[in-house]
Amino acid sequence: MAFETNEEIAAKTEELRQRVAASRIAKGQPPEPPENFVPIPLGIILAEQLTPFYRIAVQYAAVIAAGSLVHVDTSKLEKYRETAKLARMCIGFHSGLIASSVEWCLREMDEINAAINEGKESEIDKTSKMRMFSFFLEHLNKSPWIDTYDYKSAEPHHIREARIKAEVERLKSDPDAYQAELDAAWRHYRDIEHLI
Repeated sequence: MAFETNEEIAAKTEELRQRVAASRIAKGQPPEPPENFVPIPLGIILAEQLTPFYRIAVQYAAVIAAGSLVHVDTSKLEKYRETAKLARMCIGFHSGLIASSVEWCLREMDEINAAINEGKESEIDKTSKMRMFSFFLEHLNKSPWIDTYDYKSAEPHHIREARIKAEVERLKSDPDAYQAELDAAWRHYRDIEHLI
């Protein structure tokens, strides 16, 4: 088996980046999506709000693993979809990954619901869906607190971790401060949503 060289991988990565940029331009968007902007403390709080969704996704995956497909009223899960939209824009990688995983699971549920509604459930590859759910469940089960670590930061880890933890605690103990930060993040999200 031949392995690709670093130069070959870099060339393919650049080609893919250019194709994505061209696709975005064709849609009237800038070539690059907006930068993530949700501060890590707020991102951790949002990701923690997504924690109950893990059990829902595990139960749903278990039904698929048993060879069945069920229609789920995803309108009852909208609070997770909304929270994930904003949390996906977190500067912290793991909070964003948790949120993206929630969004993916909900999209899959919507797709399966549509297939059931159209009588096309036999077209759903349950094995493939189960593999994908397993992959995303792994990400959903991670802790957003991993985002306190940043190997690029000159700030010692224990100091960075303590600073982020203190800010999370401040926001959790001061509902007005939390709401103000959340509202500001949502305003910014709405301003750039068409560019994402």
